[in-house]
Amino acid sequence: LQRLLEIAEGSEFLRLQVEGGGCSGFQYKFSLDTVINPDDRQGQRGVLVVRCGARVVVDMDSLAFVKGSMVDFSQELIRSSFQVVSNPQAEKGCSCGTSFSVKF
Repeated sequence: LQRLLEIAEGSEFLRLQVEGGGCSGFQYKFSLDTVINPDDRQGQRGVLVVRCGARVVVDMDSLAFVKGSMVDFSQELIRSSFQVVSNPQAEKGCSCGTSFSVKF
């Protein structure tokens, strides 16, 4: 939350999306956004975290792939990024942590 609060300006929030691709079939995409779309889920159902003014918004299609997930900020020597560190919908992920396959 601390890093999100540091980089978000005004009404910006962190958007988490799931797209097809990556080495495991699906990949996470993070971006800062200010526009709430009609298919976004907020409140208890779509926002993964709301604390100290920090918000994470997920669209309805992506929510099915990340429901119950935990987002964290990771800072390493070669990169710093937001990551999904725990996803109960994922069967396995790649070593880079950005792609995953879905449980069926």
